Amino acid sequence: MDLFAEILPIKLESLPKFTVYQIKTISVESPDKIGRKLSYQLKRNFSRHWHWDKMIQCLISDSQLSQDNLNTFRQQLWQGKDDIYKKSLESIIINNDIQPSKQGIADFVAKTLLQDVSPKIRQILDQSKQDKGKYYICLECERYGWVVNGHPSISVSLKSRLDYKGTVKTYLATLSDTQDLIGLHVTDITKPNFQSSMTITSVIGKLGENNTRQRLLSYPLAEKMKQLITQANDDELVVKVANQYDYIVSSLGIQIYNQDYDRFGISENLQISSDKRINYLKPVLDLLKSTEFIGDAYASSRHQDLFWTDKDINYSPQLLFANSNKATAKNVFSLVKRFGAYKPSPSKQIKIGILNTLPQLDLTKLRSEIRDNLGKKGLNYDLQLAGEESITKSSRASLEIAIENLKQKSPDIILAIIAGRLNDNNSEWTLYDHFKHLTLKNNLQSQVIRPETIGNKYALRNILLGILAKTGTIPYILAQPSDYADLIVGLDVSRQKKRNLSGTVNAAAMARIYFNNGELLRYNIRDAMLEGEIIPTHILQDIFPVKEFSGKTIIIHRDGRLPNKEREALIKWGNDIGTTFYFVEIIKNGNPRLYAIENGKVLNAPKGSILKLSDTEALLISSDFPANLGTPRPLKIRTYSPFPLKQALHSVLSLTLLHYGSERPPRLPATTYYADKISTMATRGLRPNITDGNIPFWL
Repeated sequence: MDLFAEILPIKLESLPKFTVYQIKTISVESPDKIGRKLSYQLKRNFSRHWHWDKMIQCLISDSQLSQDNLNTFRQQLWQGKDDIYKKSLESIIINNDIQPSKQGIADFVAKTLLQDVSPKIRQILDQSKQDKGKYYICLECERYGWVVNGHPSISVSLKSRLDYKGTVKTYLATLSDTQDLIGLHVTDITKPNFQSSMTITSVIGKLGENNTRQRLLSYPLAEKMKQLITQANDDELVVKVANQYDYIVSSLGIQIYNQDYDRFGISENLQISSDKRINYLKPVLDLLKSTEFIGDAYASSRHQDLFWTDKDINYSPQLLFANSNKATAKNVFSLVKRFGAYKPSPSKQIKIGILNTLPQLDLTKLRSEIRDNLGKKGLNYDLQLAGEESITKSSRASLEIAIENLKQKSPDIILAIIAGRLNDNNSEWTLYDHFKHLTLKNNLQSQVIRPETIGNKYALRNILLGILAKTGTIPYILAQPSDYADLIVGLDVSRQKKRNLSGTVNAAAMARIYFNNGELLRYNIRDAMLEGEIIPTHILQDIFPVKEFSGKTIIIHRDGRLPNKEREALIKWGNDIGTTFYFVEIIKNGNPRLYAIENGKVLNAPKGSILKLSDTEALLISSDFPANLGTPRPLKIRTYSPFPLKQALHSVLSLTLLHYGSERPPRLPATTYYADKISTMATRGLRPNITDGNIPFWL
């Protein structure tokens, strides 16, 4: 079996000659912001290709301008309507003593140079467009710059999207309240080459009011946009997108995201199997390779030293159950029943309360299945029904009364039959939100069961695992603990802007602390006021007190980028208390895929497949993805010297086995899995009153 990636090396010898332009600024305005705006303006004025290389803080281009041209252009910018240049830009000068960075070259090719063939790529992908009545399923090409083993490269990936037929104006005609437009993901229909969506954040009013039409036409607009604004009726609605730009609704298309399915009344599975995905991707790659700027994809047959497997990092999928029994992580609830839980709850008693918000549902079979699996016939727990409440009115008041009644009977866990899930819209709580708030507020463990999952055997096993974990049982741990660390800790921050303090953020810092065998030591939740992205030093010190963590080796897993100041603060604290901190960033979005090929057939790359990008970065396939469910996206793992990359990868892959909320191991390790959900819950007050605990309430 060979592996290959959606990443292709750039043929440096085929690239045009670069000229580097250095900018000097005279304000606190971000050079990156000015540089990106300048690259757009320079392309409009002088054509060719322009890119802001943020690594060297310079513009790079295949256009050679004279200094006189640049001075004249700068003068025009000073006299223009955008004050940022007058306030911040001092000069643009040619400086060919500076060389473009490798990342800058990669980004230049991916985002700028190959943009010339974007219309042809769109024509190729349009052949695969599916008409689904009121929307289309489309394929979109994503290109990003990468540096692989020190060589500038580009990734070429496809993603599916749903395009609504018609504009926001068309959709508005189906609504009774214009405020229902807020949250829609939209695109500018006058820019077909720019498909990145923006979000409607507010409704401004009508075009004919308050000189809005004249104001919009005063901006430097494309001819098509001017025409749309000029011809629109006075009563056409104007909305603000991304809290920044005003658009008339007839100029905006709609992209339908997963969270929008309910409002549009649709259901789609957009997953594409590996072989089909490659069939779609191949003509795009052929087109890009015809430019002579890129070569053949990275593959284990050509770059053997860059591709690793799970064996190269000493990964083992073995789990440990009761009485030192070991087994490979598959159908784990069946293994728990067969061997026994690694560490049952001390009392081996589970008092269950039931709250049914859909009393028309018959729960007889559900009760029987729970009893058969966890009771005397199954894991031999002493199961007791603490009480059962049914509510006919889905209101906060009736929910609160029912929970209070159950609380009086001291249940270990409340099972709630509730339709719907956590609502991402902060301004509007669902019954699920209210239930979670009330149970967490009262320090009650809970498990929500959606009615459509009742009778589903896979869902039942997940529910049973969740009941065990939330009532004090540890179902299993790693059979082979890591020998390079004492503890592995997931750090995350939830943020919510305060309305009364501009720029200040109400935040909750959360740590999930695991032993090196994967057993949860505890979670910590700490409130903080943040001005930026960094957990304050005193909070970090509180999470890792001297008495408990002195002399330990601790791996920090961070969901996304780890701020440098946060890392530096932990290193300093570690020096003070004799603790070694190592750091691993887990970046889950925007990564190119890996594939396997065997006997000429394209397959999903197996779990543990790795593409080494550098000594500190790699792409990791972290899930066993059934072929019928699509092609897995790898994680990007980044570590910091002196922590070895292979150990960083091992720490992530091993902890994917320890999520007790599902029989199927997730893509993310237990340290960072559900970080987004926990963050959403925490910013809305959905978190336990106990700030230090060892029960995984987030399952």
